[in-house]
Amino acid sequence: MNRSKSLILSEAAFFDVAASSLTDHEHTAPKRLEKKFSSFDLTEKSDDNDKIVEVAKSFLAKTCPNLLTVLASHPDKKSSRDRLVKIGRNANATLRYGEEVVARKKRGESALMGIWSADEEEELANETDRQMKTDDSLKHLVKECEDLAELLEGGKKVPTVRFGRTNLQMPIVTLGCMRFQQSWNRGGKPVVSADQLEKECQDNLVDIIRHAISCGVNHIETALGYGSSELQIGLALKQLLNEGFCKREDLIIQTKGFISSSMTKSDYKSQIIMQMEKLGVSYLDLFSVHGFNTDDHYDWVFNHGVKGNLIDAARELREEGKIRWIGFSTHGPSHVIKRAIESNSFDYVNLHYHFAGSYTASGDGDETFEGNLDNIRLAHKHDMGVFIISPYDKGGRVYAPSHLTRELTLPDLEPMEYASLWLWYHDKHLDANAPIHTIVCGAARPSDLDQPCLAALRSVTEEGKEDFDVVSRRIKARKESVLGKDWLKSWHVGLPNYSHSDRGSQIGNMVWLYNVIKVYGMLDFAKDRYNTLTGNAQRWDHNKSWKENVTSNPGFNWMPGCAYDPSFDYSSELKNVPEKNVQLVLKAMQFVHEWCAQDGSDVVMEAGADEKKECDAKIIPLEWQCAYDMRPWTAFPER
Repeated sequence: MNRSKSLILSEAAFFDVAASSLTDHEHTAPKRLEKKFSSFDLTEKSDDNDKIVEVAKSFLAKTCPNLLTVLASHPDKKSSRDRLVKIGRNANATLRYGEEVVARKKRGESALMGIWSADEEEELANETDRQMKTDDSLKHLVKECEDLAELLEGGKKVPTVRFGRTNLQMPIVTLGCMRFQQSWNRGGKPVVSADQLEKECQDNLVDIIRHAISCGVNHIETALGYGSSELQIGLALKQLLNEGFCKREDLIIQTKGFISSSMTKSDYKSQIIMQMEKLGVSYLDLFSVHGFNTDDHYDWVFNHGVKGNLIDAARELREEGKIRWIGFSTHGPSHVIKRAIESNSFDYVNLHYHFAGSYTASGDGDETFEGNLDNIRLAHKHDMGVFIISPYDKGGRVYAPSHLTRELTLPDLEPMEYASLWLWYHDKHLDANAPIHTIVCGAARPSDLDQPCLAALRSVTEEGKEDFDVVSRRIKARKESVLGKDWLKSWHVGLPNYSHSDRGSQIGNMVWLYNVIKVYGMLDFAKDRYNTLTGNAQRWDHNKSWKENVTSNPGFNWMPGCAYDPSFDYSSELKNVPEKNVQLVLKAMQFVHEWCAQDGSDVVMEAGADEKKECDAKIIPLEWQCAYDMRPWTAFPER
């Protein structure tokens, strides 16, 4: 649809509504770190959502009336409203960013923190070019809306691939079940029975599963550690099976079971059976050892002495026909994951690996690879299924991307689309010996599955491949411009993460966070990750051994590592880092601490005077701020 700017942006009523939430500009009085250019209240009935729904209706009436008709007739009215909120936020963010960068140039200002070169700034804020990019970005949204109307009308299914040696035909999108349950059961009164469930929450969960299956997402993945998730899924499956909506044999049911040092093989077997009973299934298609994160965990699974090897519990259930395939899920360092894969005891692996990094494993590796890339290759060598954890959250919070991330991906793709395609095309654009089979979407509401499913459908088109290549070239150029080719190849070399640091320092992760802030503007994402490092550092007792510290903090092996300590001399920790990188590594750690710690006022930035002044004032550059948030309301377990 070739709608010019005059047909879209000059519609005064639409533009006024779309710009209605613009309050503060970057040039106003200095704001503290919490200041957002485009914040939205996650309360479902907030004024922001009411206004933004009007944005979406106005937009769709002019560009894709078919979707308005489909949403109006859709039985799930709440999800129809959620979709309008998301469409409105998308259009709103595009318009407001374009308006602000042009206005910034007219004021004689440029982006803070030297985000753009002088030439880039000129191109970015050229009014004619900006109007064209805004128009093309809105056209991309129109195309998504047209495709969404088709998806909701039924008949379209996401592609499937062979899931390693399991030979399962796996949808390339998996339904993750840790965002829609009523409770995490980690405090207060646990939810353990059907009579404790709120109707609104259970209805939402059923609608999510129904929408997933309708789109061909028949792989349902949960865990004992997800609170009331297994209980609620079991009730939902019973309902859908009784309705004749689906058949058990058409579903791929996966759950995961945690392990502990005190657990015996018999305990683990009983736990798995209990999980199956909650799910209401007579067999599991896939069962995972959950949280295979440390060398100790390897011993509990394979060398547990008189308590019995925990892997044998799963093997016995497989022999009994109650488990079909055994895998493991991990947040661990890359060497632990490698060891588990090389045991040749697992049929598949759930791990972090994303276009922006490998999350907790980022910074691991040597001169030949970084993060979990080598483990993807190794899994392929063993013909294992590869399941990617959290591509949209731990992969950069791309459901709430920065303006900079969108500037890099638009007008061709939205960040969630690019994050998906980067994984599905992995064996084509990066390494033919490292294919990825499925990526998970942790849906809190039915509409959360829309963009992943649309991206999956687009992945098999020539247009999808062409757009991916265009964005990849743009990001590659950005990386080389901002970080330099040499740093891109060597930044991680010699850096210890917690498992190779006497102090538990997650130095590889910290330097990685520096990179993603500089390249993508992922400040909010970096703050989330760094906050866990800060918490671990506060609990670290330097009078105790490394082992005592790591094992006394239950959450450490899931979100491992300690933050930067301004008072410590890191020379000994950086002894294996190439000399050319040492000073930049220290600067990167200081930078991340300054921007991401709750209180980084004790850090002196090794930077130019202008950059130092900006950091002291904590003025967040526009490009680092959140463009939109695709969560229309707060998920049930977070309430």
